[in-house]
Amino acid sequence: MGGTPQPHLFLIGLGVLVPDHITVQATRALSRCSQVYSLIREPAHLWMPQGKSGHIELIDVRNWYIEGEVRTRNYDRVAQAIFEALSPSESIGYVTYGNPMTYDSVAQNLIDLTTKAGLSVQVVPGVSSVETVLCDLRIDMAPGIQVVDASWFVACRIRPRTDVPLLLIQVSSFGSLRTHYSKNRDGGSLRELVRYCSEVYPPDFLVSLVRTGGNDGRSAQIRQVPLSMLVDTTGDELSGASLYIPSSQKMPADLDVLARMENI
Repeated sequence: MGGTPQPHLFLIGLGVLVPDHITVQATRALSRCSQVYSLIREPAHLWMPQGKSGHIELIDVRNWYIEGEVRTRNYDRVAQAIFEALSPSESIGYVTYGNPMTYDSVAQNLIDLTTKAGLSVQVVPGVSSVETVLCDLRIDMAPGIQVVDASWFVACRIRPRTDVPLLLIQVSSFGSLRTHYSKNRDGGSLRELVRYCSEVYPPDFLVSLVRTGGNDGRSAQIRQVPLSMLVDTTGDELSGASLYIPSSQKMPADLDVLARMENI
């Protein structure tokens, strides 16, 4: 009897904190790879399976990212290079932070490329910043939450429901479609975001910048400020942060519908 077919490609999420968030499933997938393309900054011995460090070829995809280049071009370049390295006889892996299906264009591009080519891919989930932010704030997602990339939120003129909390991701890269890894941008880059949010939220409405704690035991950094004061945020405070905007009014409910639900 044959076992489970070996995928051509693994898309592996290691979570937000490495190695703390690494799952058994991720370790198992890494063990099946002959070659791994990685975005992970931490030393390989911290996240590679025991006994595998040095035996699996490791390629740092950051070497293909060009500072100042349009981000989508960098993502396309990395995905194409990984796709061209796929072999019919061995599995390779793309390893990223968080969850591969949570704001990772390289992973999505690889799914599109492999699907068109008829190749098999297995996605290994990881803990994303969405989960860590909610845990850091100790706030339940129920009954709902809006999650949007900060730049696309403004560029697409997305109008939020003010009775549902809003979580804006990738705030530190807001306002630019280019890769900027060499320096931290400060709150001055958020002026357009603040102006747009102020169309639906009061300028003095309290919002939270949330940065998940590190592997050195540091607790999460949560800075609650009036919306209008986000422009005074320092580069260090903004780097890696997500922006949580609570609901500004209570969500209305149809009492007749709720009454019917109680009787079912």
